[in-house]
Amino acid sequence: MRLSRIFEEKPERWGFRGDPYFWDYLKERAAQMEMISPDELEKWIKEEYFSVSGKALTDKYGDFAVVKQFAHGGMSSGGVDNLWWIDTGIPLLKSRLTAR
Repeated sequence: MRLSRIFEEKPERWGFRGDPYFWDYLKERAAQMEMISPDELEKWIKEEYFSVSGKALTDKYGDFAVVKQFAHGGMSSGGVDNLWWIDTGIPLLKSRLTAR
């Protein structure tokens, strides 16, 4: 089973406008991967975030990255919200992975 299955249902709410594009980016990459452990998933997401942004994905308040490839218009265009990924995105994906 491919890891991309845990990305099939998108969240209803996001942090910044770039978050859904980062989600899709991860889903596309995960299509080539087999299932991994929840801890490996978190590590992989953080590595991919660093790869596209050049910044660490941390829980430092207010930190975010603007990723040009995820910019499609709007005030926070291309913005990927660290806190949303730390508090919502990663825990959601880890719970889906654990449920499988």
